[in-house]
Amino acid sequence: MQRRLSAADIADICASYIGGSSIDELARSYAVNRTTIITHLGQRGVPRRRVVRKMTEVQVAEAAARYREGHSLAAVADQFNVDARTLGREFRRPESPPGPGRRGPTDRQISPLTGP
Repeated sequence: MQRRLSAADIADICASYIGGSSIDELARSYAVNRTTIITHLGQRGVPRRRVVRKMTEVQVAEAAARYREGHSLAAVADQFNVDARTLGREFRRPESPPGPGRRGPTDRQISPLTGP
């Protein structure tokens, strides 16, 4: 069932976001999707905060090494005090060191039908 936010809820959401609450925190608190929060903030002209990286390149490299050693994404994320989604996003950044699930040009799989 879809939850409708009241005008008072939306005003509280805007004030809380301006006060420092994150979009994810607000979405959990009001039991709605984060896109609902983003939509209401945008409709009321509340500027979005810039996303600040939570990990340095050195930390990403260390995390990738631990992940390659066989630790789960969730366990490695816990070690660096970040969400597993944050760590996964860091692993997919083009400037990140080759990490889990990222294939370089030399280890690409070649189809037997198309050749190299």
